[in-house]
Amino acid sequence: MLVICLGIAVLVVAIIALREPNGHVAAQVGSSSVGKKTSTPAKPSSHSSSHSRSTAPRKGDTKSSAPAAGSVRDVPLVVLNNTTVTGLAKRAAQRFEDGGWTVTRYANYTNDIVSTCAYYDPADAGAKAAAEALQQQYPTIKRVKERFAELPSGPVVVVLTPDYSAG
Repeated sequence: MLVICLGIAVLVVAIIALREPNGHVAAQVGSSSVGKKTSTPAKPSSHSSSHSRSTAPRKGDTKSSAPAAGSVRDVPLVVLNNTTVTGLAKRAAQRFEDGGWTVTRYANYTNDIVSTCAYYDPADAGAKAAAEALQQQYPTIKRVKERFAELPSGPVVVVLTPDYSAG
């Protein structure tokens, strides 16, 4: 009986933590999403990226060889601009694509995020490894964290903050 009660308590805490992890509360952006619609409260304005990724190395790729099929770079990224810098998400998306990543969407976003972070979906088996590999390739991504509910869906969602630089 004690085990059942303890299990229920852990479940309740987990549900609460998933609803508001790290105390993030999203502020809704006034424009609507373009492309794939999300069911999250924050609706970033987005522009679909029409670039496709080849397996050949690209200009600006920090690795000397192309990623192998099934590599972490095959995990798609969503890039969100949480700054006042116009076009930052688009430029970052291009930078990540030039480095061999696939960006499915980029958009503006408003939230109280401390520093540039790659948020991964824990339900996606390869998402955490992909987020960590992305951070290793691009150290301007300061943190890797489990995604929170207000983010649009995606295995890896990169939220750019004022500390992000394309350098």
